[in-house]
Amino acid sequence: MPKENIFLFVPNLIGYARIVLALLAFALMPCCPLTSIFLYLLSFLLDELDGHAARALNQCTKFGAMMDMLTDRCATMCLLVNLSLIYPSCCFLFQLSMCVDVAGHWMHLHSSTITGSTSHKSIDLSGNPVLRIYYTSKPVLFVMWAGNELFFCLLFLLHHIQEPAAWLYWLQFLCGTICLLKTAISLVHLVTASQNMAALDAAEREKSVKTE
Repeated sequence: MPKENIFLFVPNLIGYARIVLALLAFALMPCCPLTSIFLYLLSFLLDELDGHAARALNQCTKFGAMMDMLTDRCATMCLLVNLSLIYPSCCFLFQLSMCVDVAGHWMHLHSSTITGSTSHKSIDLSGNPVLRIYYTSKPVLFVMWAGNELFFCLLFLLHHIQEPAAWLYWLQFLCGTICLLKTAISLVHLVTASQNMAALDAAEREKSVKTE
C-alpha cells in the first residue's frame, strides 16, 4: 500500500485555500473593505467544510487540527490588528482579546494532543460542563463562532460605511454580547487546559519518583 501524503489530504487542501483567502482579505483591507470582509468570512465558512471532509473521508489528522486552529486564531488576530489602527482608544481591549483567544485555544489544543485527541474539539464529556455544551452542541458552536466573528467584522465595516442602517447597530450589540461570552469560554479553555497540563506533569513526576 503506497504511503499516504498527509499534506495532500482533502481537508488540508481546503485548509490551504482558507489561508490564501485570509491573506487576500488582509491585503485588501486598506482599500476594499467589503471585498476583504467577504473573503475573510468565506475563509471561516470553509472551516465547516474541511471538518465535514475530514470526517467523511476519514482524514482527521493532528496536522490538520493544528493548522485549522492556527488559521482561525491568526485570522482573527490580524483583523484585530486592523481594528486597533481604526479604533486606537480600544487597542488595549483588542490586545487583551487576542491574548485570551490565542492562549486559551493553544493550551487547550496542546493538552488535547498530548492526551491523544486528534482535535481540540474531541473532549472528555465528563469534563467541564461549559466546554461540553460548547463542543457537543453544533447550534451553540455555530452561534458563538458567527457572533464573535461578525462583531469584529461589523466594527470594521461600520467604520467604512457612511450613514449605516440602525439595524446594523442592533446586530452589533447582539454580536458583541456573544463575543463577550466566547471570550469567557476562552478563559475556561485556558484554566481547564492548564489544570490538565498540571495534572499530567504531576502524574509524570510521581511516576518518575516511583521508578527511582
